[in-house]
Amino acid sequence: MQSSNLSSVNCFDEAVRTNSITIPTYLGRLILRTHHKDDSASCAAIFSDSFSRKYLRFLQPPNGWGNDEERKKNKQWTVEDFNDRVKVQTAARANGKSCVFNIILLASTSGETTDRCIGTTGFVTIDGHVGYLGIITEQNTTRMGYATEALYTSIVFAFEKLGINKIIMQTDEQNQEMRGWCENIAGLKLHNKKELEINNYTFTQCEYTFDLDQWNNSIKNKLEDKMNKIL
Repeated sequence: MQSSNLSSVNCFDEAVRTNSITIPTYLGRLILRTHHKDDSASCAAIFSDSFSRKYLRFLQPPNGWGNDEERKKNKQWTVEDFNDRVKVQTAARANGKSCVFNIILLASTSGETTDRCIGTTGFVTIDGHVGYLGIITEQNTTRMGYATEALYTSIVFAFEKLGINKIIMQTDEQNQEMRGWCENIAGLKLHNKKELEINNYTFTQCEYTFDLDQWNNSIKNKLEDKMNKIL
């Protein structure tokens, strides 16, 4: 199956700013939704997992790690930490500056007993018509095409509803999985590299960019072809 080409909107959809949003994905195995309270424990566990945050070691709760040196050392997020992050992101969404979704794996397609949250994706930062796209998922759902399905859906939503006409993806130079997705699955070219230090963590950041024309002319079809092979 192939979808039609997109055209972008000029501004962040007012209904997205404050309403709860649920979006079915291309293959229907997932939904993307704005945060539900029931997702907090799963998200905190994912953000605490050494595999999931291997290349996001600079991430920390909005209020920091507090005085617990063991928690700081092991980078363990609590439910309260994640809820604080959601509050910041919800306020930013109300101002048209962010739009982040939880990735929900549907029991109806996975064979599991209940729907469950397996990560987050979307745009932590939106700067005018530029959106910064990212994703973090739990380890035991990798290499199943879920990331492609979630990222594809985020991209389509961004062009249709968020007033975005350029998307930037940034990742650690050492993150071969994410770089491989950008270069080999989506067909993106490396835009630039730069040395960064965030929260005392130094790394080389690789940046990939694309716009709506590149999406319609090439990237969309590459991702759809990849997903259609999963069916």
